[in-house]
Amino acid sequence: IFLSDLINSTDQKVRTKKIEKLIKYEKIADLMEIEITEYISKLTNRKLTQRTSTRLRSYMNIANDLERIGDIYYQMSKTIERKDENKIYFLPEQRDNLNKMLDVLEKAFAEMNTNLSSEYGHISIENAKKYEREINQIRNDLRKSYLEQAEKGEYKFQPGIMYNNLFSSCEKVGDHIINVSEAVAGEI
Repeated sequence: IFLSDLINSTDQKVRTKKIEKLIKYEKIADLMEIEITEYISKLTNRKLTQRTSTRLRSYMNIANDLERIGDIYYQMSKTIERKDENKIYFLPEQRDNLNKMLDVLEKAFAEMNTNLSSEYGHISIENAKKYEREINQIRNDLRKSYLEQAEKGEYKFQPGIMYNNLFSSCEKVGDHIINVSEAVAGEI
């Protein structure tokens, strides 16, 4: 939702507030990953069953993927901030495409959260995989369209690069989202 607000809002105060919140949440994610990793590392010094060891590794992977999502969103907010500072604008089609990607990401996040609140190893990740495929397809379609339009000179260089960066980053978030669901399912 934060990124959607940054892309769609024209109110600079709202945008600044959203960026500040993203920065705050990214720092929290960094600290949580460190604390979780340190705690799990202490547990691994004990004699553990293979099953428990595998589960702890999954938890560390989940913490890492969640932290990476925070990093990517932070980088995306910095891209949007540079776009604003340089008075660069996206075409309505570009904004619509990013919103389409963000809508699917939001569904993928909801599915990931459902999976995170479920019992480890006892979930179906079919919906999560469906969203991952959809995210990848949107990225592929946007990349193809972007390259075709760039070759025709229909996109200005700098906004085009930022647009490409944002939809590619959204796909990377999708990769980390599916990683989390796979880890909860016990597939990692």
